[in-house]
Amino acid sequence: MVVSSYGGSFQQAQQTALFNPFSETSGVTVKGTEGTGFDPLKAQADAGDIKWDVVSLEGAPFANAVKNGLLEPLDFDRIKTDGIAPEVVNEYGVGYIQFSTNLVWDKSRIDTMTPKQFFDPSIKLPRSLPDVPERTLEFALMGDGVSPEDLYPLDVDRAFKVLDRIKDQVVGFKGPSDSQSLMQQGDVALSFQSAGRAEDAIKAGANWGYSWDGAVRDTEYWTVAKGAKNAAAAQDFIAYAVQAEPQAALAKAIPYGPTNTNAYTSLSEELNAKLPTFPENAKKGVTLDAAWWVDNVSDVKKRWDSWLLQ
Repeated sequence: MVVSSYGGSFQQAQQTALFNPFSETSGVTVKGTEGTGFDPLKAQADAGDIKWDVVSLEGAPFANAVKNGLLEPLDFDRIKTDGIAPEVVNEYGVGYIQFSTNLVWDKSRIDTMTPKQFFDPSIKLPRSLPDVPERTLEFALMGDGVSPEDLYPLDVDRAFKVLDRIKDQVVGFKGPSDSQSLMQQGDVALSFQSAGRAEDAIKAGANWGYSWDGAVRDTEYWTVAKGAKNAAAAQDFIAYAVQAEPQAALAKAIPYGPTNTNAYTSLSEELNAKLPTFPENAKKGVTLDAAWWVDNVSDVKKRWDSWLLQ
C-alpha cells in the first residue's frame, strides 16, 4: 500500500508513529512516498494510472480533490471518528493533524525576526518561501500589516506587491522538506516553513527561532485516491491512523496538533505548548480559508507561476 506524503522529517515521523505500527498489526506493507498534492493526483487520474492509495492532503487541495471527483468515499463503518471535530470529518477525508507554517530564522545570523521585517528589503539576508501561493500570500499580507481577521478575501494584487519587495533575496521557492534543508545547510537565514519541522531541527541542535505571529494554520486530511489499487487496505490504515493513540504518537514524533481530542491526555504540557492547537499559539496568525482557495486557486496559481518566471 502506497501512502503519498511530503518527505523529510514529517514523513520520517509518520513512518515511526503510523506506518510501521500499522504494518506490524495488519501485515500490510506500507510504502511512503513524497510529492503529494492536487496536481499530481489529478495527473494520475487523467492518465488512468493511479499510483497512490492513501493520499495526505492539505485543506485547499483536499477540497479541490473532492470538487474534481478524485477521491473514494470513506467507509465510516470501519473508520471511527470519536473525539474528532465534525468540521474536519468529510465523506471523502478525515483531518488528522493541524499544522502551521511559521516565520523561522537562524539565530546565529539574526537575533529575532517579525513578519514585517521579513518583507523589509533593507534586511539583506537570504530567504526561502513556499513553492505554492497558498499560505504565502497570507503571510505577505500579514507582513504588510493586514490583521488576520481582515485577510479574506485576499487582496492578491497587494500580496504580490509585498512579495516583489524581497523577491531578489529569495534563494528558493521550495516544498516543506527542501525548505527545512535549505536552512539546515545554511543557504538561507529566514524562511516561512512548517513549525513542526523547525521544532524538529531545533531538537536536533539547530540554533533557530520561530514565531507564531503571521503563522498560517491548516488541517491535513487522510484520503483514498479514487481507483486506488489497495483501497481496502487504505481504508483500514485510515481507521487506524485517526485513533487517539496513533495521533498522540505522531505528535510526540513531530509537534503537530492532533485532531482527536482524546490524544491530548497522553501529551506533556511542554509538548502541548509547541503545538498550533495550543490556545496561546492559536490566538495568533490565521486559519487558512480553504473555501476561498478552491474558488480562486486557478486564477491565482496562473499568476503565481507567471510571477515566479519573471
